[in-house]
Amino acid sequence: HWINIPRTFSVAWMGNMLGALIFALLIEYCDMNEGLTAQLAVKVAEKKIKADFLKTTIKGVGCNWMVCMAVFLCGQAQDMAGKMVGIWFPISAFVAI
Repeated sequence: HWINIPRTFSVAWMGNMLGALIFALLIEYCDMNEGLTAQLAVKVAEKKIKADFLKTTIKGVGCNWMVCMAVFLCGQAQDMAGKMVGIWFPISAFVAI
């Protein structure tokens, strides 16, 4: 039903926020946010913030499409070689984006 959409979005948002906070705490706890690692993280974050919103949104949609395509192709393949070939191109495109 349409009434469940806001609840589903809220639960998904809270789950993503909780996961991000746990990940950030683990990074801090393991002292991975120091020195060159911290400098690289700041550099990447600054580059992402300065990007055009529409272009970034379109890239996000494209990356999500590539992930879905990799899952679909992996599910359609019958053997391991087919699964590896099926996910190779979508993952390569994802990384290129």
